[in-house]
Amino acid sequence: MAKFDFSKALKLVSVALVASSAFTVSAAEREADDCTPRLEKYLQTLRDNVSSDYISPRQKEASQKLLDKAARLKANTEYHYTDCAVFDKLLF
Repeated sequence: MAKFDFSKALKLVSVALVASSAFTVSAAEREADDCTPRLEKYLQTLRDNVSSDYISPRQKEASQKLLDKAARLKANTEYHYTDCAVFDKLLF
């Protein structure tokens, strides 16, 4: 019968914890990155609205307010908003 080797078991557990924490971090980063292209496309559309001659002044003002809100959310130092959170706050 094999003897229980505590040091090998401890190493195995520590490797498993490191691997699971790395997966959790990469999953969180992946989630934030999923919204980045959609957010950038939306912000570019708002910028195009503001600079267009064919958009009403009222729509330009609304687009500018959304751009300002996005800038405030991204610059917030108290709480770090992911791109998904910024995108959600702009739409709702």
